[in-house]
Amino acid sequence: MMFKRRFLTTCAALALGALAPQAQAQEFPTKPVRILVPFPAGGAVDIIARLMSTDMATSLGTSVVVENRPGASGNIAFDAVAKAPGDGYTLIMASASLAINKSLIKSTPFDPRKDFTPIGLVAMVPSVLVVNKDLPVNTVQELIAHGKAHPGTLNYGSNGNGTTQHLAATMFSLRSGVPITHVPYKGVDQLLPDLVSGRIQLSFNNVASMQSQLKAGNIRALAVGREQRWAGMPQLPTYQEAGIGGLEYASWVGLLGPTGLPAPVVDKLSKAMTVALANAQTRERIEAGGNELKASSPSAFGQFFHQEIDSWAKAIAAAGLKAE
Repeated sequence: MMFKRRFLTTCAALALGALAPQAQAQEFPTKPVRILVPFPAGGAVDIIARLMSTDMATSLGTSVVVENRPGASGNIAFDAVAKAPGDGYTLIMASASLAINKSLIKSTPFDPRKDFTPIGLVAMVPSVLVVNKDLPVNTVQELIAHGKAHPGTLNYGSNGNGTTQHLAATMFSLRSGVPITHVPYKGVDQLLPDLVSGRIQLSFNNVASMQSQLKAGNIRALAVGREQRWAGMPQLPTYQEAGIGGLEYASWVGLLGPTGLPAPVVDKLSKAMTVALANAQTRERIEAGGNELKASSPSAFGQFFHQEIDSWAKAIAAAGLKAE
């Protein structure tokens, strides 16, 4: 009789233990949610995360805190989320760097395919080719001619090794035959002052990050990496029109969590993203930065994310870059 009672008690405890994670998922959230941004403040990923956080907080019924954690081409923040509990309280607003880094950085401590749960794509982030205002060029072809006539004088800045800016510039150099020197930065907030001062001469960077200096006239845009011209700068040719088609290495912004996120948690977070992107003011501000809204379901984003890992690996191989 005593054995039977103990047996039943043990079974009940096991059943309750199995139900506990499910119950916690149904109750989510019961505390603030953190969204890590792998780059410094002021870039496209940071801007989008902050624009969405207020409406997401309202939808979830808890505060949503955006925390910048830059460094190692994004790997510091990516790894922190990869190692976080799969409970939905630590998320990452990621960019294409999450799909790229494993192919370029040997020390990358996570597997992008296995260690993350896709929640939703937010937007595509096209690049724009910009130059210092004092560089005597007004078109891409003039830039190529200048680079060939003055070899060794062009330095370009990127937001770090292995970023879309790095890859676009590498392919530009290979295709045009213009030697350009890479100067990697930890983020756009460090890159911009050097671009404005002329310490570096050009950058393939995202429109949102370059917009304020473009408006101020401190830098000049030569082309934009979109399929069609951007309404915000309709006079600016596309890369294809400027003669450098194939360099449209658009980054993207999407929300992911650690592996093992329960389906109810993913669903709540996905719905919170939908609420945020239904806000007309938020949508307008995201699009005003030259970004293209591409909201998607978790499953569609997951498929896109895995395709990105494969396509970037091929692009890196084509550029002759190797993991270091």
